[in-house]
Amino acid sequence: MDLIRSEEVTAPGLYRMSEAAYHADPAPAPSLSRSIAEKLLLESPLHARAAHPRLTKQDPTEEKNSRTREIGSAGHALLLRQPTEIAVLDYDDFKSKAAQADRAAAQARGAIPMLTVDYEKSVAMVGKARALLSKNDHPAIRALADGDDAAMNEVTAVWKDRCGDLWARARMDRIHIIDGRLTILDYKTTELSVEPAAVAAAVYNKNLHFQDAFYRRAARALFPEIDRHELKLDFIFVMQEQDPPFEITVARVDAAGRLIGEKMVSDAFLLWRKCMSDNWWPGYPDGIVEAEMPAYVDTRWTSREIEHPYLQGLGYDPMPMFESRPYHSKPIMEPN
Repeated sequence: MDLIRSEEVTAPGLYRMSEAAYHADPAPAPSLSRSIAEKLLLESPLHARAAHPRLTKQDPTEEKNSRTREIGSAGHALLLRQPTEIAVLDYDDFKSKAAQADRAAAQARGAIPMLTVDYEKSVAMVGKARALLSKNDHPAIRALADGDDAAMNEVTAVWKDRCGDLWARARMDRIHIIDGRLTILDYKTTELSVEPAAVAAAVYNKNLHFQDAFYRRAARALFPEIDRHELKLDFIFVMQEQDPPFEITVARVDAAGRLIGEKMVSDAFLLWRKCMSDNWWPGYPDGIVEAEMPAYVDTRWTSREIEHPYLQGLGYDPMPMFESRPYHSKPIMEPN
């Protein structure tokens, strides 16, 4: 499939466009993105409508400055060989007015402002990533490290979904096609550990199984040969720590996670279809919510009652616990 270089969408396909154009929603009609779909499912249709750039006018917002985010953004641009400007500022920190002014000026022109020490950290991080990933068994991961076909990095997939014939979009870090396999790669950096067990937990805590399913749906819509079993489909997360030794874990959502992700994405498109067709944008459900107690609350308090020294030898409370529906044993059936 040819890559379309345009800031506006005229037909389904893979596009090379700016991040600003993507987030403004360049489709011919309001489209469903992964972030809006998550709000739709995990918050409410009203929240999704309020956050959609084409359905509600968005007030200009300024993200809080974060050296962690800047290190991640720079590492992302360097590994994916993107033309994003990285403005290296020769200060010890951003406390001085001069440093803050230079940072604001860089941000205003779309650059990533970084202290020298943070830039050096990003370079070291990406150097470690290339060294490790170039030895990986998966050809798409080796190609990411080697910089093969950087044109397929930071691509925007736009399609008309079968569910309601409505537009949808997804911005992918990289698409790699070779030997009858299409692989979607997503690179993430973090201050936290990427020890394999921690990554497995993060995949579901951060709903990355939903991202996996949403992006797979995009690929299937644009590459019908996937559903004809003429082209295999894969999705891989590359997770890297932002601090030395800059370790990496490469992860894939398992079959059970993909199934739940598919169900979530399917429900998101069904709900989006109803919202768009009926102009129906409800908030949270009415009524009183029963706050169901998680099992760990019982375990945690029972352990404290047993183990805490201040709670030992206190005797008995003369006021019994109130039961709004007292327990009654089941009547014994008489034999026939």
